[in-house]
Amino acid sequence: MKDKTNLKLELDYKVSVSQNAYIGLKKINEYLYYVEDVLVSYLGISSFGGNNGEINGMTHPDFRRKGLFTKLFELATEECQKRNFNNILLLSDGKSKSGIEFIKVVSGSYDFSEYRMKLLNKTTLENINSINLRKAEKPDRKEIARQNAIFFYGSEECESLPEEEEIINVITYMIELKKAIIGKIKIEYSDNSAFVCGFGILPDFRGKGYGKGALMEVLCIINEENINDVELDVECKNNTALNLYKVCGFEEMSVMNYYRYNNM
Repeated sequence: MKDKTNLKLELDYKVSVSQNAYIGLKKINEYLYYVEDVLVSYLGISSFGGNNGEINGMTHPDFRRKGLFTKLFELATEECQKRNFNNILLLSDGKSKSGIEFIKVVSGSYDFSEYRMKLLNKTTLENINSINLRKAEKPDRKEIARQNAIFFYGSEECESLPEEEEIINVITYMIELKKAIIGKIKIEYSDNSAFVCGFGILPDFRGKGYGKGALMEVLCIINEENINDVELDVECKNNTALNLYKVCGFEEMSVMNYYRYNNM
């Protein structure tokens, strides 16, 4: 970006979901504002289940303060109302003064922040806890949705998500210990890079090194593909996960702030 800020587009996810009849196009929305065939403002809505929505966008610096993004935002919030979202989060790079100022204007309240981390220091890759990773299959879809609800929404109730094994360039692994499922982790491949996400260990199995074992195993899989560009996101206050990623060679690169929109 011209002002050295990041935009969380989730393009691979959106393209894949738009091709999945299980979800349908109506649940993915992109808003684009053109001036003389030039894209000058963009806004996107993402929803990963649980009746929650995320709004992220940006206007070209030369076209700011003209009300363009405000118009896109009004259209997006109308769409969110139609979908009856329970929660809406507004995203802004921590360094984006204009993004944070806009969110303040629409009365967004700070909720949390995430670090974007990059693998910079490769450590010895070994499975230290006899963890087994198995590619998720169709019968695992319900368990994946249940774990997503536990890890990301604090509840075991969550609407089903798309069949992740059918999404292009995305592989979900079930984390097993003696054939019992204790968590999951996902790799999204794009060109010569990989993004680790959807990672969690079930509460009864935490604090025993299984998370590190699973992450090490995933990094081995990525390494076998001769991919060196590996990234992930982690909530800044999640010290347990943050320390795990640092031990495994990841370092913070940028910060994304999340704000709760309360005017629905």
